[in-house]
Amino acid sequence: MKVIELKGNDKLTKAVISSYGAAIMSLMVKDKDGVERDVVLGFDKPEDYENNPAFFGVVVGPIANRTYRGQFELEGKSYSMEINEGKNNLHFHFTKGFHKVDFDVTVLQESKVSLSRAIADMEDGLPGNRVVTITYEVKDNTLSITYDVTSDTNTVFNATNHSYFNLNGHETGKVYGHELCLNCSAYTDIDEELIPTGKLIPLEGSSYDYSKSTVFDENSAPIDHNFCIKEGADVAAVLKSSKTGITMSVSTDLPGVQVYTGGSISPISGKGGVSYDSFSGIALETQFYPNSLNEKSFRFPLVEAGKPFTTCTSYKFS
Repeated sequence: MKVIELKGNDKLTKAVISSYGAAIMSLMVKDKDGVERDVVLGFDKPEDYENNPAFFGVVVGPIANRTYRGQFELEGKSYSMEINEGKNNLHFHFTKGFHKVDFDVTVLQESKVSLSRAIADMEDGLPGNRVVTITYEVKDNTLSITYDVTSDTNTVFNATNHSYFNLNGHETGKVYGHELCLNCSAYTDIDEELIPTGKLIPLEGSSYDYSKSTVFDENSAPIDHNFCIKEGADVAAVLKSSKTGITMSVSTDLPGVQVYTGGSISPISGKGGVSYDSFSGIALETQFYPNSLNEKSFRFPLVEAGKPFTTCTSYKFS
């Protein structure tokens, strides 16, 4: 397990990455008074991420979010994933997913690191001899995450980073008072098992109307929903803290962002012995829509044989 410190600059001064789980361990950002604050929940040491039920900071994959009955078809062949949330699959595999992998460091520069993993055909239950590379780079007050995948047969890929953000500082408790704005047109309706029904609910006027900057507080409905990013949007989501003056803008080329306000986090000891629990952070997980492996109306997360697949998400601080 390796810990890599990436040098920043003006506002985003440092990012700390773990090879284990490709986790973001720390993001140091200057507030309006010039005080550095660590704005992500996490643990002190990479080995602490081995017991990480809330998925703090890690990359989740190769298939993130929920898949109906843990099954899907590709080119007429059926594939199965573990059933680990009721009758369905959540985040691929709780013991064999990316969050449990110690990645190889293949590129290391002052402000950039690439973490790679070779996966044999059906080693994880998915088709294709694959190479997955996750690259973190700090530049212009922005942390970018680029995912590169190659495969010798058609396969699927829908990974995401599962960091929880608290722009007041990871140790400050509830994220009540943060302002959230989503550049999204709708959210995916879900059934009682949290599986999308295929119906899209317009954002404006709904219980989750964050189409304009809106304060999330103790009276807000908890969020664990996928939001449909407006096509061509430069920025998918903006999170602000009036207390520290820190603003984070999230950009991606993916169609959705799962917003999770951490309502189900059970008390757990994090960095510096700080106790995290419900609503200690907000996750903004960019990805293909949940159950996109089965829902015909959703964009399918296909990686074509011999054709490099690349996607990028970035977090800009100001």
